[in-house]
Amino acid sequence: MMLHTLRTIDINSSNKKKKNLKTSEKVSRMSDITDIFDGHVRIFKTTHSGDVYQMRMYVQEEKRYIRKSLKTRDKQLALSIAQKEFIFYQAKILNGEKLFSLTGNEMRERYLKYVQTLVDEKQISVGRQTNIKTFTKHYLEFVGKNTKIQNIDKKFFQGYRSHRQSKKKDITMTVVVNESITIKQMYKWCVNEGLIQSGYVPDFGTIKVRKNEVRRIGYTIEEYRQLVDVSKRWYSKVSKEHLLRDEEIYYRKTIRDFIVLMGNYGFRTGELRLLKWKDVKVHQDETSTITIHYETTKVRESRTVTGRRGDVFIRRKTYSKFTDNDDYVFSHFRRNDVITKELLYDYFNKLVKDVKLKYVDFDTKKTLYGIRHFWISLHLLVGKVDVFKISRFSGTSPNQIYKHYDNVKDEQISKQILSYNLKFDKNNEIILDDDFKE
Repeated sequence: MMLHTLRTIDINSSNKKKKNLKTSEKVSRMSDITDIFDGHVRIFKTTHSGDVYQMRMYVQEEKRYIRKSLKTRDKQLALSIAQKEFIFYQAKILNGEKLFSLTGNEMRERYLKYVQTLVDEKQISVGRQTNIKTFTKHYLEFVGKNTKIQNIDKKFFQGYRSHRQSKKKDITMTVVVNESITIKQMYKWCVNEGLIQSGYVPDFGTIKVRKNEVRRIGYTIEEYRQLVDVSKRWYSKVSKEHLLRDEEIYYRKTIRDFIVLMGNYGFRTGELRLLKWKDVKVHQDETSTITIHYETTKVRESRTVTGRRGDVFIRRKTYSKFTDNDDYVFSHFRRNDVITKELLYDYFNKLVKDVKLKYVDFDTKKTLYGIRHFWISLHLLVGKVDVFKISRFSGTSPNQIYKHYDNVKDEQISKQILSYNLKFDKNNEIILDDDFKE
């Protein structure tokens, strides 16, 4: 009979300066050991378990031991229970299941490390990475940080939609669907990495998305004018007693210039945030040619556009500390790094409050991203450039414009219909006004 000794040491000390430090040793010894299934399973007693038999099984695939009490003092019964437990666990292993599970938080952390490698290798954009971080954060709020992912029933995820609606009343089902897709991608990665059983796919059930649910809400022309009107002198309102006056002025000027460039180019916020000086060329007529690289854009396709307000870039160089070619156009005040989305939105929200004070009808629910929607909607309404050219300039597809902005075209068509008189005579013949021109 083998004798195996495990030693553990407990040190209790709340003050390292105590002279009389007491150390206790607890030694747990195995006895009455019996190995079965060629040594894969061992039953035994310990000095701490009394006469109750214990079981230990080594899982080669996961390099860990399963240990559990067999809850009996009868050796024959203990052997029988251990045999059944071994068969039970072996069936799970053969089925591709994991016996030891990560927590929700551990899985997310591992997945985000993988996502970071995709960003580093220019496989996905920083904007996409930000979305993944946000979506998987909502996942953790739903399942719980310490929940063992192996123990989550697939159908549990059918409650995700109502959970998100309870947290955000105005959330669209399009957003919920996008979040569910990201969560499924995380689980698929875990399956491929062998972190979870093969074939596990969260079941979100049916999530119905209403047609035209995600029609974009951009600013009106008047709202955009109000936003620019307040932002252009907003920095001058900073108190002379402000402890960080120069920094506050810098960020107020930054949000002003950010708004103007979005309004003139229709950039996504991430595209403009990640723009570097080497990607900007200002011409003598104060137009500027800007290159958006594929790794910084949502659609993973580079584009070069020329537009107005090159003077904004010239102006920005007069008050930014970081203006070398490899520096970001929109950098932090104190360090040579891109301004964070959180900081940018913080100043935008502060600005919006001041706009509301001056213009009481200003819609504070619209976001900074709404300026991109304003740009696209404006050019659709003007109708001087076709949808394909607008989509190319703004870095989206014609289908996306038709899907999300067709309400703008509806308004344009309605105005055209109302621009002439059409009626039927008594014989139901169509009559148009004489001044109607095609």
